[in-house]
Amino acid sequence: MVMAVILLLALALVLGCYCAIHRQKISAIYLKPLLKNTPFEDCYHATPIEQRKRRSIWDIPGPQRIPFLGTKWIFLVFFRRYKMTKLHEVYADLNRQYGDIVLEVMPSNVPIVHLYNREDLDKVLKYPSKYPFRPPTEIIVMYRQSRPDRYASVGIVNEQGPMWHRLRSSLTSSITSPRILQNFLPALNAVCDDFVELLRAKRDPQTQIVANFEELANLMGLEAVCTLMLGRRMGFLSVNTKQPEKISQLAAAVKQLFISQRDSYYGLGLWKYFPTKTYREFARAEDLIYDVISEIIDNELEEHKKSAACEDEDAAGLRSVFLNILELKELDIRDKKSAIIDFIAAGIETPTPSFSCSVP
Repeated sequence: MVMAVILLLALALVLGCYCAIHRQKISAIYLKPLLKNTPFEDCYHATPIEQRKRRSIWDIPGPQRIPFLGTKWIFLVFFRRYKMTKLHEVYADLNRQYGDIVLEVMPSNVPIVHLYNREDLDKVLKYPSKYPFRPPTEIIVMYRQSRPDRYASVGIVNEQGPMWHRLRSSLTSSITSPRILQNFLPALNAVCDDFVELLRAKRDPQTQIVANFEELANLMGLEAVCTLMLGRRMGFLSVNTKQPEKISQLAAAVKQLFISQRDSYYGLGLWKYFPTKTYREFARAEDLIYDVISEIIDNELEEHKKSAACEDEDAAGLRSVFLNILELKELDIRDKKSAIIDFIAAGIETPTPSFSCSVP
């Protein structure tokens, strides 16, 4: 009896996969004939062609989706079709195959629409909406919801609706202020000077080639965003002096964070059901970043209390983003810390691709 049930379940799974793969063929053979020459007064059969409903998001062209895999099967090793290390080539090829609007489906059956036409992008960005929807990073949401002792929400990057609007209204005013950005420019200029010196020190004297340029660009982004968000230089771009152990750990943890997010996004999603290596490495990296930044926040608050009276104007301007966030009374301290973490992680992600693609 048990074997019969198992056999039936296996047959049902195979049939479901077959139907999903050959959906268009089945529709053409069995369903479309029902829609032809149907009289309007015949209410017992299919709806006439003239009254068919509009196309939905699932009609957007894209790779064939498979149950439990979505369209991520194109990255599986045994297909050898695309490589995760060359995503720019993947999406360029999808654009060539399917056009300017392409549908990607997550293993959780969440649709992701890719736009390649600038006019379409302009329409989306200018669409009036108080609460725009951005698909959250699922592994971050799952982890932060499991740690209510540290996170009051899943953060400004992953929240939706009224909670996202509340976090955004409270947190972004400090970053977008022209006065604060003006105060930040001298410090950013110093960061850029140190980055240039680091490149000179790391380049090969014979070929003038800088090895591991992408990693150095990551350090530059990390140094710049920490200077803005924490109000102090971290020393990631130091050429001669050795970095403190915690600072080195922070840089390594941020790198691991992006690796784990990539693997969770393009993998099979098994981390949702049990703690896989991807989830464990992500949790360790997130914990380390939280611990290091929490310690920096606590130390900076103590120093600010001691030196607020004698702090010069430039230092006060540089630290204003950090202090403005911590002084927000309407937010939980957990939201403040997670916001600083999110801003730092988001700030690192932006400059590296720009440097890597623009520098010849």
